[in-house]
Amino acid sequence: MHIEKNLQLSDPIELSWSSSRVRFRSVFFAFGPEMMPSVALDGDKADKMLPTRKIFSPKTKAQRVIAHRGMSGQYPENTLIAFDAVRHAGLKWIETDISMLSDETLIVFHDEVQGRTVAGNKLISDVKWEDFENADAGLWKGDQFVGQEVLRLETLLSWAKMHDMTLILEMKCHGNREYRSAELLASSLQSGPKVTIIVSSFNTDFLRYFRVFAPHIRIASIHSFFPEDLNFLKTNLAVEAVHLDRKLISRSADVMLFHQQGIKIRAWTVNDPSDAKDLFDLGVDMVMSDYPERI
Repeated sequence: MHIEKNLQLSDPIELSWSSSRVRFRSVFFAFGPEMMPSVALDGDKADKMLPTRKIFSPKTKAQRVIAHRGMSGQYPENTLIAFDAVRHAGLKWIETDISMLSDETLIVFHDEVQGRTVAGNKLISDVKWEDFENADAGLWKGDQFVGQEVLRLETLLSWAKMHDMTLILEMKCHGNREYRSAELLASSLQSGPKVTIIVSSFNTDFLRYFRVFAPHIRIASIHSFFPEDLNFLKTNLAVEAVHLDRKLISRSADVMLFHQQGIKIRAWTVNDPSDAKDLFDLGVDMVMSDYPERI
């Protein structure tokens, strides 16, 4: 394939290629970053060449696409380098995980046990901050990420305030400590840097307690099965949104059920741009992605 060099933005772009089977020549006009050529190759043979349009403009995308655990497809999840990549990409929303250690330190961490993203094999509910203070949270993703630290909640909040980022904090209730987790998280958010926050969880007991401790902070329930009791979500929990497994959303009528109750829908985890477009066409408000740069 050959592309003419030294083109101006206003110039047509000419692309051509050939193989033993086919020779094809095409001319189309200059495109911006939202319209890039997509080329599929079968060995040395060029089978097709179609322009691929991004779903949103960068400005709109910043309010519709959420980086799941940061830019976690390319960087180690829930680390500062993954979060910085989000803001450098022009996005404003991050979904991340909060866990409470045995000494009641709140850290940015997903799993119930060490071993996947940090060394060790202890339950998170059994360890203290000293077990994480020097842990390497980047090595598992590649040698280039050695030295990434496990973040404490207060570090994340200070970073988000500095860069005007919106955070969705998913509380992981390891060890069935819903009440204390809710109490401590509410206290930390109320006394810490003022950041735009939504608190989410699969655990409705935690959400119920958190609603009492922090009635002014928006909350969202997370579901891997389609929620049946919308009245409970709206009246008892007063959720601002539901976060649904993307596989649960197949009809616009389902989306309307929530919207009629004033409840937003955010879908997880959406890594294919075509899936994202389908969900937005159904009326979904936002999507969470490991690869938000693709959407």
